[in-house]
Amino acid sequence: MKTVFLAVCTLAVVTMASVLVVNAEPPAATPPSNSTAESPVPRIPSTPAAVDDLVYARKFTLQQGYEHFWSKDKPTVTTGYLLVLKVDPKLVYARQVAEPVLYVGNQTAERLNIGYESGYVIAIAPGDVDLKKATIWFGTPELPERVDANMVKAEQAKANTAKLAPFSEQVVNGAIKRSGEAMNLTSRADLLRVAADLVMQFSPQEKQLAEGLAPAAPQPQPASPPTADDGK
Repeated sequence: MKTVFLAVCTLAVVTMASVLVVNAEPPAATPPSNSTAESPVPRIPSTPAAVDDLVYARKFTLQQGYEHFWSKDKPTVTTGYLLVLKVDPKLVYARQVAEPVLYVGNQTAERLNIGYESGYVIAIAPGDVDLKKATIWFGTPELPERVDANMVKAEQAKANTAKLAPFSEQVVNGAIKRSGEAMNLTSRADLLRVAADLVMQFSPQEKQLAEGLAPAAPQPQPASPPTADDGK
């Protein structure tokens, strides 16, 4: 009887110990949170909004003009300035809706890169622009190809009301001096090659875009090996 009693007691102790061990196990780990969630789209700043700085301004003339598609009126471009502007990145964030339009004086400017990561925008300001008198600013969000002369005047009035002004003569002269001599180029393709170098310099995060602006020249094909007939 004692043997049976001891066996029963031993079994009870082992069972209780097993229960305690199971209950002592840590709970299952909580699934990790998604740390790679996309950042929220930044809110569009209020406009009109000034450009922070004029870094580079190089005048150009073209022998072959082209249509300025960043305007409803599509004027022919044969002269203008290639610009590098320091801007608030939130103004140039790539969106699926209308974005703040960049203006230089009485015309829309053509933005050649995005500039959100770097804070620098490379742009073409078409026409006979006097940078010492022309205000550079971001206007009401819109598609640039919808902007006509009347809309430009309305945006200029808003900029004047907001007391936006051209850059000082000192800033303009400094930007022109840094950029080098005026360029006399053949076509828009030549202008874009210069712009591609500026993208690489001021916004290297957009290397792929720069390569698209100035695609590499095709490599010459190697000469075909001579055939037996060539010796006849």
